[in-house]
Amino acid sequence: MRSTRDFLTGIITGVVIGLLTAPRSGKETREKLTEEASKRTGDLKDQWEKGVSQVKEGYEQAISQVNQYTDKAKEQFNQYKDQAQTAFNKEKEQAKDNYNDKVEELADDAKSGVDTAKSSLKA
Repeated sequence: MRSTRDFLTGIITGVVIGLLTAPRSGKETREKLTEEASKRTGDLKDQWEKGVSQVKEGYEQAISQVNQYTDKAKEQFNQYKDQAQTAFNKEKEQAKDNYNDKVEELADDAKSGVDTAKSSLKA
């Protein structure tokens, strides 16, 4: 940015010196200076608008990339969450099955014990 400013300053300085040293009347010189100033102002406005446009473009690209990364992160989070939920549900079902198996085993043992006690009493 500094080099652009220095470049423009050099151009403007050169134009002014050229106009001031040219063999013209004061009125012609003032008109020429006004004309050149208007032209340079227009050029600077164009460059400013171009710079603003480039900054806006860069900003929009950055926002787009952030949104893409955010979407990917959300997608990955949901994938991990689903995997964790699936694993939890598997573990829960396994624990439930183990519990039910143990209860049935204990019930069978209790019934067997009751049957053994009944047959002992009958004898």
